[in-house]
Amino acid sequence: MTGPLRERDDAHALLSAEIERARAGSGRLVLLRGASGTGRTAVLETAARHAEDRGLRVLRVRCSPEDTSVPFAMVLHLLGPVPEFTDTAPGGDDRGSAARLWRLLRSYAAEGPVLLAVDDVHLADDSSRRWLTEAARHVDRLPVLLVATERSQYDVDPRPAGLTQALSPSLVRTHTLAPLSDSAAAALVREAFPDASARWTEECVRAGAGSPLLLHALLDDLGGTPHPDGVPPVPDSCAALYPGSYPAAVSWWLNSAGPATADVARCLAALEQAWPTGPPDHRAALRHALPRQRAAAPGAAYRQAPPSDGAYGQTQLSAGGYGQAPPWHGADRQASLSDGADRQASPFGTADRQASAPDAAYGQAPSSDGVYGQAPLSDGVYGQAPSSDGAYGQAPLSDGVYGQAPLDGAYGQAPPSDAAYPQGSVVGAVRRHTHETPTARTRRPRDIAPGCRDVWSADPGGGADPRSPLPGGPGPGAELPEHGPYPHPDELAGPADGVPYPVHGPYDGPYDGRTESAPRAAYGRTGPPAHAPHRTTLWRTPSPPPAQGSAGDPVDVLAEAAGADPARIEGWLAAMTRLGLLRPDEGGRPRYAHPLLRDAVLTGWPRPRREAVHRSAAEAMLRRGDRVEAVARHLLRTPAVGLSWALRVLRDAVTVAVHDARPADAVGYLRRALDEPVSDDLRQRLLTELGSLEYASADTPAAIARLAEAQHLPAEPRNRVRTAVALGTALAGRGEIRTAMEVLRRTEGRLSGHPGLARTVQTATALLSDEDLATRQEVYRWLSETGRHSPELVGTAGQALLVRYAATAALISADEAMVRVRDLLAQPTDPLAEPFLLGTAAAVAQWADELDEAERLVERGLAGQHPALLHPMQHALLNTRADIVASRGDHARLLALAADRGPGPGSGPTNRDAHALMALVHTGRTDEALHYADRFDLREVPENWELNRYLYARGVLRAATGDPAGALHDFLECGRRQAAREVISPVVTPWRTAVAECRLALGGGPEALALATEELRLARVWNTPRTVGRALRVLGTATGGRRGLELAEEAVRTLRDAPADTDMELIPALLAQGRQLLGAGERGRARARLREAAELAERKGALRWLTLAGQALREGGARGPVASRTGADALTGSERRIAELAADGRTNTEIADLLHLARRTVETHLTSTYRKLRIRRRTELPAALERGGRREREPRPGTRC
Repeated sequence: MTGPLRERDDAHALLSAEIERARAGSGRLVLLRGASGTGRTAVLETAARHAEDRGLRVLRVRCSPEDTSVPFAMVLHLLGPVPEFTDTAPGGDDRGSAARLWRLLRSYAAEGPVLLAVDDVHLADDSSRRWLTEAARHVDRLPVLLVATERSQYDVDPRPAGLTQALSPSLVRTHTLAPLSDSAAAALVREAFPDASARWTEECVRAGAGSPLLLHALLDDLGGTPHPDGVPPVPDSCAALYPGSYPAAVSWWLNSAGPATADVARCLAALEQAWPTGPPDHRAALRHALPRQRAAAPGAAYRQAPPSDGAYGQTQLSAGGYGQAPPWHGADRQASLSDGADRQASPFGTADRQASAPDAAYGQAPSSDGVYGQAPLSDGVYGQAPSSDGAYGQAPLSDGVYGQAPLDGAYGQAPPSDAAYPQGSVVGAVRRHTHETPTARTRRPRDIAPGCRDVWSADPGGGADPRSPLPGGPGPGAELPEHGPYPHPDELAGPADGVPYPVHGPYDGPYDGRTESAPRAAYGRTGPPAHAPHRTTLWRTPSPPPAQGSAGDPVDVLAEAAGADPARIEGWLAAMTRLGLLRPDEGGRPRYAHPLLRDAVLTGWPRPRREAVHRSAAEAMLRRGDRVEAVARHLLRTPAVGLSWALRVLRDAVTVAVHDARPADAVGYLRRALDEPVSDDLRQRLLTELGSLEYASADTPAAIARLAEAQHLPAEPRNRVRTAVALGTALAGRGEIRTAMEVLRRTEGRLSGHPGLARTVQTATALLSDEDLATRQEVYRWLSETGRHSPELVGTAGQALLVRYAATAALISADEAMVRVRDLLAQPTDPLAEPFLLGTAAAVAQWADELDEAERLVERGLAGQHPALLHPMQHALLNTRADIVASRGDHARLLALAADRGPGPGSGPTNRDAHALMALVHTGRTDEALHYADRFDLREVPENWELNRYLYARGVLRAATGDPAGALHDFLECGRRQAAREVISPVVTPWRTAVAECRLALGGGPEALALATEELRLARVWNTPRTVGRALRVLGTATGGRRGLELAEEAVRTLRDAPADTDMELIPALLAQGRQLLGAGERGRARARLREAAELAERKGALRWLTLAGQALREGGARGPVASRTGADALTGSERRIAELAADGRTNTEIADLLHLARRTVETHLTSTYRKLRIRRRTELPAALERGGRREREPRPGTRC
């Protein structure tokens, strides 16, 4: 170790005083104790040099483990320089030899004071240790100072008794060298690298871990080679260090600790690699972060108090040398020195040195559990449901916990109807270990929320409602087993690998993700106890469960992995934390202070040993009932286990990751699951999920390769359809439409015996054909002809697509379309075709301004979508949701939806991007909109309908920024592309009105009039207030004069009386009418319309239109605020009282009687209230009052009328 000593002034002062005392003729034994790497040798060498400067003769010796078997080896090396030594060689009599050596030392000390410096006395042979102890009893009258260093680090294997065990405190001065504080370590770093930043310095301090040895070695490595930036980065891997002093120092530290401690240290480093990097989820707490009691293991004899040699960590220095006990300690078993001095407990025994044995500090845990106190099973169990197609018959996951049916296995499954997967009780299919006794829980009913359902099941509802009694089982109040069906970790993989696996279902809350709990085994690689007690916990009194993805209790897992005593491991973790080598993370897990330190600990450890540790940890955590992701993270670092439980854990981890929107993690679990031995049928399903999730992780090439592999594996017809739809979606997203069509057609050709499935494939083909003009025309031509002559051949989903086609082609009205769609929704539909039906119906309902119904259909469709399977309707449903939000003018939500964009077809802009761009324009954030538009290079985007929508949005941006020519180009290109797809109606994108407005801005009145007239004709075919009002507005502006005013008035009236929220069209209609009235000289009416437009724009947050309204008002001579006072804060006291009573459900007559008012007065106040709150119906009062109560008013621009 090189470099200056820090925080060793107390030791130097003590030794200086003892040197002066020895010069005065009175000696003593000084014992310097400390952990490996704390600088004991450096302090001893400094004391020896100081003693020489003060005239003392110095005799040095460094003990070695090679000499422990040689009697008096230490003394022989120590007294070797004495001239008379050759005459006093030890003989066979130890007592006589010790006396002769003592006389030699006395005679040598008679010539002058002597310093005997003994380094690493803990490695000395027994004879030398006894001789040194006896010498310490007699040097008080001699000018002899004995200074010895002793390693006092806590090790997993107990060390022999210390040197001072049998000495009186008056004969020995003991000083413990504390680890370096962070401030002292930082000073050393800054001295070596003056230009280092505070962050870099902190990295070095953490990697140094409070050890002067490690810190100096790290600084030597970092300064060993020049770096272009002057200060090299602190790496996470030792491979980046040169010449390698740091890993060599860590290796020496491990070797000095002994093989048992080194093995535990390496096991901890390996396990840490599988722990999550972030803080734990706040939904629960880590077990080892809570005070808890420990269960007495069968090998209780191991749980002894640490030996009475003063092993490190027995006392706690309050002067700041040591940190606090780590948070996984249930009680502090170290005594505390309140005066902060470097005192040690008495060396004469354990009575006044040891506070208590480990078990005395922790107490006893209920031996029947020994695992996490688990939260209750409240709902969402893996119940078994009847299956209509013979696919997986499991009920959905709603809370990620496996609740099985009653123990008698009465699942009551229906026979398969489509020859998919063979049915059978999952519990019956997996042989449970004879020692496993499931934990019973009480579950509470809870609503099922939209989420993931069992996609491999034909049941459109995803399985039985967990609130209902299971078929053949007990009622809702019955207790169900907690988890399952996990076999014992030692059980061989059998038929369960090919048995239907309970996959993902709807989630109603945070997925707990815990695996089956089994009684905890004793430490070491042992099986469960022969008599596992039954454990029952009611949900009313749960213990806090571990956090999501928690690493579990490191003590028990380390004991299992390393085969060591848990009590000793617990003490070692506490000692290493006080030393600074370990630091608890935010979740309370003990981690190495820096990844570089962890890597150094693992350096040179064989890979098979690491894999064995991870497998052992996975088995221990599985038996204990840890969360599935915590177990699965360890399985990621093992080769194939070959046992059924491993595959089940990995698949459940996929469920958790998918539910938490972490597709990359789910991909890792699935890739590892495919390493396990599985049947071709199961491999096909896993590959389909993996390809879907890789697509969600933006790895389209890998996704296509996985799905193509799955396509060529044998599978049941339904699974072939799912795979083909997913592969077609991925290919279409990459622009390979023809290949996607070929895949779907080939799959359809293999379904001759399954007409329902063939119709589903045809529907998917029609939907994906939207991405290619020629293919779309061909597909819809066949679909239209078939639907006209034999509608049953295209199915309900195909007929819904024909309704959509007719709507976009301006062939039917909105009312007729909704009648046909609702009729289709009422008909029975194949579960695989249902997403297509719901998605198409939602789009048609949104176009028809049936926004509430459209929203319900979207939510229903998304609830039926499985997030682990790629499906084209999921993206379509999300687009329809954005259309609904845009129709309502909720700009903030539109921007939030775009931020949570997720994977779309290809890398180009999506429909949500188009809406976000227009939302930025409407809210006056044009600079942000311009930056947003620059994100996409449209030259690289494949042809699809979403590109049309984005071109329209970019045209809106260009028009708002004063570029009508550029906007005209975008709108015309959008119209050209839509016309090529036979999309004529303005329900999708009203490009004609946009082109007409640009023509008017550029002086092209006749062209604008023609386009506006055609738009109105097509709008009246669909005949919704939104489309008709918009077309009337533009036509009125293009027409001008008195007829133009009439058209503008009709547009405003149509939009104002609409049953749906059409404010986003009413605002520009009011602006257009106001400007026309100004041109006609009707300033009073114009200001009223413009002020109404300003009020609506303010309510919607449409700053651009609010600004335009303000400009028009000022042109019309207005001198007041742009918008009248509106909102709840604009209400008078009487209006507020009446509004609140009306919101509570009172009638006008009741309000009049309560407030002693005339009924007419109540009606007048309510009319004024509706105007100020910008509502039309009494039912809107509660929400409007609540909104106004939370909203702060902002000053409005403008001048006074």
